[in-house]
Amino acid sequence: MTSRRILVAGVILALVVWALVSNHRNGSPEISRSQTAQVKSDAGHAGNDQAGKATPDSPAAKSVSVSVPAREFVEGQPAMFAPKPGELSTDDRSPLADRLGAPNTNPEAEPGIVLDILNVYRRSCGVYPAGEDNRQIVNALLGANKEHLPFIPSDHPRLNAQGEMVDAWGTPFFFHLISRTSIEVRSAGADRRMFTDDDVVAGNPPESSSLMVAPAETGLGN
Repeated sequence: MTSRRILVAGVILALVVWALVSNHRNGSPEISRSQTAQVKSDAGHAGNDQAGKATPDSPAAKSVSVSVPAREFVEGQPAMFAPKPGELSTDDRSPLADRLGAPNTNPEAEPGIVLDILNVYRRSCGVYPAGEDNRQIVNALLGANKEHLPFIPSDHPRLNAQGEMVDAWGTPFFFHLISRTSIEVRSAGADRRMFTDDDVVAGNPPESSSLMVAPAETGLGN
């Protein structure tokens, strides 16, 4: 009788163990699939979050600020471009520049006035403006220089549509930089042809300037 009970108990125990093992084997794939689905879902959300950060309208994108450094001008470097808006250190106009093209100014005197402007520039910046052409010299006079000072206003009547400074007859001045302390300003004159007998030249040496101007007359405080 006892042996039969032991045998029955052993069979029951074996069935219980078998049931537990079977249940564990059948449940594992479900758990594995559930975990895999959760991982994929989490990865999808993370991908969506990353994509959201890249959109222009997202808060993350809006919080990014790009700072543009101010331009630095090296001494003797040609001014390839005119100064940017807000780049100038002052809005003052130079009375000396306003003499250029004024009704009471003799056309033959204008190259000397331009030379005076260039001499004031040299006293302020240390050297004459460098440039391969008229427009690059003008860019420096407009304020594309290391001091960010305007020596002529951007709306000056002697500036043509190409940004060049012209004489009383509408011909661009010719600037000849001879050395750090010497520059020549040439007007083509009434015949509008360079290097003819009626050319008007100022400079070389610099003492030939028509007007010796004190720094206070520039209106720039130099």
